[in-house]
Amino acid sequence: MPQVDRSWFKLDAHSKAPLYYQIKANLQELIDGGHLAPGDLLPSESELGEYYSVNRLTVRQAVGELVSKGLLRRERGRGTFVSPPKTTHAMLRTTGFSERMREEGRRPSNQVISFEVIPASAKVAEYLHLKPGDLVYQLTRLRSADDEPQMLETTHLPHALFPGLDTIDFEQASLYNTLDQQFDCRVIAADMGFEPILLTAYEAKLLKTRANTPAQLLELVAYDQNGVRVEYNKSIVRGDKARLLFHVRRQIRNEQESMIEWVS
Repeated sequence: MPQVDRSWFKLDAHSKAPLYYQIKANLQELIDGGHLAPGDLLPSESELGEYYSVNRLTVRQAVGELVSKGLLRRERGRGTFVSPPKTTHAMLRTTGFSERMREEGRRPSNQVISFEVIPASAKVAEYLHLKPGDLVYQLTRLRSADDEPQMLETTHLPHALFPGLDTIDFEQASLYNTLDQQFDCRVIAADMGFEPILLTAYEAKLLKTRANTPAQLLELVAYDQNGVRVEYNKSIVRGDKARLLFHVRRQIRNEQESMIEWVS
């Protein structure tokens, strides 16, 4: 356990906020401010109860909410630890997962769960401007940073555009680099949408977490340099290990109309 100062753990006697909420906010400030660093062992619930002059149930509620947010993690028989910072997926330009992780100083790795040629479903065909039943590649990969699972990604690409793509080992190769170097296909634009979801038991097992854990579903349609739709991607991102970063600006078209443009 790091050397702690009891004066760090304080409540505002004049605040009308519930005690558990004040404890949660105080602990988060200690983490954000670097007093409690990633990997540090938190004082026990009994000790925190003494520091804050509250009962253990109040402490447990506050700590539990920080565990749910991914700021803390419980290890049976060992205690509660400060979690590593979340991985930021900056959706500011059309870079792949591996490139984003290397830019953050993380070590990316991929596990191919399945790679097959299948008939396009109606949904996939609509996204890729194909006919239902046209052949597409379906590549499902578990994407990790520093050996910690971050997202479960399923990619669909038109079979006719990329003959022989299924001979590539995408546990080692970058998909976007392969499209560029072998097929003269450069992904330069994408439409993206995202929504909160709860993980299924299957997804949670692959991502090494619990079922019904909050996550983000990110759907992407990518375009090449000719404006052709070349990829439909569906990624399930762990909510406790990652966050999505967007940059927006308002573009004025005329006095009566404006739009939000997602840009880097």
